[in-house]
Amino acid sequence: MLFMFMSLSSAEKSTGIVAKVTTKKGPLKMREQTGGKGRVLTEIPNGTCILVLQEDEISCRVSYQDRTGYCKTEFLTLLREADPSMLEYRVLQRGAKGDDVLALKQRLQDLGYIRSGSDLTNVYNDVTAERVTLFQRQIGITEDGIASQELQAYLFSEKAPVCGQKLPKVRSRVVSQDGSRRIFCGCCMGEGCECCHFTGWIEY
Repeated sequence: MLFMFMSLSSAEKSTGIVAKVTTKKGPLKMREQTGGKGRVLTEIPNGTCILVLQEDEISCRVSYQDRTGYCKTEFLTLLREADPSMLEYRVLQRGAKGDDVLALKQRLQDLGYIRSGSDLTNVYNDVTAERVTLFQRQIGITEDGIASQELQAYLFSEKAPVCGQKLPKVRSRVVSQDGSRRIFCGCCMGEGCECCHFTGWIEY
């Protein structure tokens, strides 16, 4: 069966209010009717920000991933001061891949959270989570290594601070290989990451 979803007008987008899904656990169901009734259109992960088009004490009409439907108001925290443009981002965490992951790393590198000259990929790995945690520590928010929509909106803004912390130190263990003196990369312990150009070691 083919279902049609109405696209939002520019007026709806400009007047909508950003809200964060805050369930006790698990995703929030978005239904085709108000009051928690009707067919489930999709499930929205906890912590995701969406656009509220109409407010109600029981259910709010919302927009998520080009779909509109209804979610229970009790599981939504309205962020009235938030800029709806932040909804252009998706939540990024370990395992994510894409151009937006690469853009995130490039921005972190520009601000000094990733070493200058490091090779960057489009994979959100453990090192990426570590550097996002550094940024979270810098701005004083929960350190979970997840790049939320709010975090990315702030990261790409002019307000984002440069890194004022020391990056993870490289281990001092010296190894001999082909007559070269090398030390293990402290970020990946020899496994290979952006900081060491995926070689696992740094030559000096």
